[in-house]
Amino acid sequence: MPCATTIDEALTLAGARWPGVEFRIKTGEEACGPCPICGQADEDGFVIFASGYFFCRPGHHDGWLDDDKPRVLTPEQILLRKHEAEIKRQARQAREFDRRLSAIERLNRSQVHERYHANLDGGGYEWWCGKGVECWAIQEYKLGYCPRCPTDKERRASYTIPLPDQGRTKLLNLRHRLDRAPNGDKYRPELPGLGTCLAFPHHLVGAERGIIVEGAIKALVCGQHGMPTVGVLGKRGKFKASWLGLFPPGAPVYVALDPDATENAERLAQGIAKTGKEVYVADFPQKPDDLFTAGATPSEWESYIHLARKVD
Repeated sequence: MPCATTIDEALTLAGARWPGVEFRIKTGEEACGPCPICGQADEDGFVIFASGYFFCRPGHHDGWLDDDKPRVLTPEQILLRKHEAEIKRQARQAREFDRRLSAIERLNRSQVHERYHANLDGGGYEWWCGKGVECWAIQEYKLGYCPRCPTDKERRASYTIPLPDQGRTKLLNLRHRLDRAPNGDKYRPELPGLGTCLAFPHHLVGAERGIIVEGAIKALVCGQHGMPTVGVLGKRGKFKASWLGLFPPGAPVYVALDPDATENAERLAQGIAKTGKEVYVADFPQKPDDLFTAGATPSEWESYIHLARKVD
């Protein structure tokens, strides 16, 4: 039988078992935080359920919050409650999948990215060009401007980035980049429930390798110069193993995050290496897109890829 019935009750048990470890509630049935057992999981990798069941994604271990107590359950009871927790997990995943599909359908029906693109004036083009985006790319990617961002309580202006699927047949997300917002609070999705995605996976079509950078704008700017770059949304952005199916089969993967994200780059590369992929970490002296805006040529940019170190 489960050792808890609500997520609050489960967090109380977790706090008693692992004092000082902070967990945050994601949904009414789930919380997450760093793994207090193996230390491999970051702030999202260790998951606690309302039933009291927990598991660590990178550590590949699981258990119950009362496992540290003397065991009084029979093996059959333990197996039963694990089975019950798995049923709940699958049901929750199904609900989340349905919500995401619904949000994506609403986004594509709205065609709101076209309106944002039509909002661009001289100042909007100047802002995007200042980020290293060329005029042809602003048009091709339908980059836009929103004078009063609907995702922001202060209704600040935002610049919009549509994110299509690999076939460029539909949008998977639409990101608002708030103007004059502090770090950590710049990017918002157009709708709740859209979930995360890999930015510009069509850059990988026909490529002989794949390069992962931090953020959609970096992937776009570097892609302009012929680099097969895709973006994870933020240096702490979760990389889904399923996304590796978007990369060319048998081709190496390069992780090229920002200079201040070396630990995250190593962690991401190690996770990819566990899947059997050939993976490298590239160290750039500045942000990969800033290198181009500073005047670097594609061959100069490539030199840092050639010096990348392999991760086993």
